[in-house]
Amino acid sequence: MDSPEATIPRQWALASPARLVVVYISPVSDLMLRALGWRSLLIHGDPCVLDRWLWLRRHLRKGGVRTFDAGCGNGAFSIYAARAGNKVVAASFSVREQEDARRRAEMLGVSGIEFRKLDLRELNDHRGSLGTFDQIICFETIEHVNGDEELVRSLAGMLKPGGQLLLTTPFDEHHPLFSEERYPSAVEDGSHVIYGYSQERLRQIAQGAGLEIASVGFVSGVISQKLTDLMRRLTIRRGLMTAWLVVLPLRPLVIVDAALTRLLRYPHLSVALSAVKPPYPDGARSESGLD
Repeated sequence: MDSPEATIPRQWALASPARLVVVYISPVSDLMLRALGWRSLLIHGDPCVLDRWLWLRRHLRKGGVRTFDAGCGNGAFSIYAARAGNKVVAASFSVREQEDARRRAEMLGVSGIEFRKLDLRELNDHRGSLGTFDQIICFETIEHVNGDEELVRSLAGMLKPGGQLLLTTPFDEHHPLFSEERYPSAVEDGSHVIYGYSQERLRQIAQGAGLEIASVGFVSGVISQKLTDLMRRLTIRRGLMTAWLVVLPLRPLVIVDAALTRLLRYPHLSVALSAVKPPYPDGARSESGLD
């Protein structure tokens, strides 16, 4: 989820005397965006962004469906969905990120994205103006709010019958990344308030929101996590640009990430879930004689 700190033009922000919050400010220039196209957005931040996109690429519905990107960040996934033919509403808490994402979409000539500034904790107040969707993307967001179940219920309520929710969130058995707290504070200051979720817990939340589970898996193995750790440590010591340049040539190592993660039995960083809203309201399927 987008954090209040994202509006602060610093690489790191101190949320409290004991809590360090990572705020990545992309070092990638507009020139690089023009040269490499939208895929450069996948390497703007930490290496795990690419992992999420690879998972999204396998699950996103293509064509003229309506998609809501809940917590759109730098706009990479919204732009990808729009390029796939989706009509996208991209929501973010951060004015700066919204402005940057809008500018990037315009530079790339990508249309079909409506950028909306809103707080996902107040999503129910905006449901009337947002409408319903064929699919919703919600990556690395629910762990930032105490009302995680309420948020998922709200998202499920915005899906059309047969619509899908694509969600990733930290795995509760992952090893803490650099600067990450194993037992985070419950204060909603932009950092995590929940350390992670098991696959079963995520299933329960989705099913409690009236969704049917299509698949549950993992993303971001040992290599992606170690590169993210390296990037964070170098950012503190040498600055973000240096950290980004050092990590960039190491990113291709993710090709062997899955195999090495299995070999080492290393816990993944995130759980990834695909869930579908039943095409029939409760009881309607039986009444239709389809059971």
